[in-house]
Amino acid sequence: MKKAGLLIFLILVPFFGSAQNRTLLQELEREVPGTGKVRIERDARIDSLIGYLSDAGSGTMIKAKGFRIQVYSGNNTRTSKEKATSIANALKASYPELPVYTFFKSPRWLCTVGDFLSVEEAYETMRRLKKETTYKEIFILPNQEIRVPL
Repeated sequence: MKKAGLLIFLILVPFFGSAQNRTLLQELEREVPGTGKVRIERDARIDSLIGYLSDAGSGTMIKAKGFRIQVYSGNNTRTSKEKATSIANALKASYPELPVYTFFKSPRWLCTVGDFLSVEEAYETMRRLKKETTYKEIFILPNQEIRVPL
C-alpha cells in the first residue's frame, strides 16, 4: 500500500512542478475540452522574452523583465535592515497601489518599489517619489524580474 502511494506521488510531482513553468504562449496552446485549438508558430526564444506563468498571490501573474525603483540601499548591518523595513512600511502606507519589496542582496539591504513594464511608467513614478518624499537616492533599476497581473 505504501509503495502504491509513493508511486502515485512520484508520478504527480513532475506534473505539478512543470505546471508552474509554462509560458503564456504554452498556456494559450493548451488543449481544453469543448474549446477550439490555438497553435502559435514562433521561434523558441520568444517564450523567454514573454515570461512564464506564476500562480503565486491572488490571481494569475506573469513574471517578465521590467523596471523597479530603488528607494534605499544600506550595508550588511541590523540597522540597515531596520531602516529598509521602516522605509518599506512608510511607502506601503503612503502608496498602497505600489508593490514594495525589501530584501537582502549581498552585501546590502535594498528597498524597491513597483513593477513597471516601461521605463516611462517607472520614470513618472520616480519623479513623484522624489517630489513627495525625503529619500535622496531614488533611481530606476532596469532588467528586473517583475510580476504583472493577467
